[in-house]
Amino acid sequence: MVAHINNRKHWFTFLQVQKYLVEKNFDWIKLNICSKSKAIKGRGKIDIKGKKYELLISYSPFSNYRYDRIFINDRSIQYEPNNHLYWDNSLCLYHPLIDKPYFQIMPLYRMIPWISEWIIWYEQWKIYGVWLGKEIKH
Repeated sequence: MVAHINNRKHWFTFLQVQKYLVEKNFDWIKLNICSKSKAIKGRGKIDIKGKKYELLISYSPFSNYRYDRIFINDRSIQYEPNNHLYWDNSLCLYHPLIDKPYFQIMPLYRMIPWISEWIIWYEQWKIYGVWLGKEIKH
């Protein structure tokens, strides 16, 4: 809880570090810090098996429940109870209580590789109707 409070108190420095770590490791993502919303906002395109996916990223210590909101900019990808999307169509990349370090945050740079995994499992889910990847039932 203390880390969460400090991340809000020192939000700009916290977001600068998160932005640096993502951009250092993933040059295909472009991020900006938005002072008005106190969040990182960004975009990136990822190519998986010849199909391009545009990602929209928001990350803020002021977001409820989890800092991340990562979306695939594709209207055909919509929430359904078993496709690992939240009701707002943001990606469910980890379980916010079980996978997160105890009383800590999930750093944005750690989530980026999970996006491509999510896409692969999502494409398989569309074919088979079952999530074949690792999951924790909600």
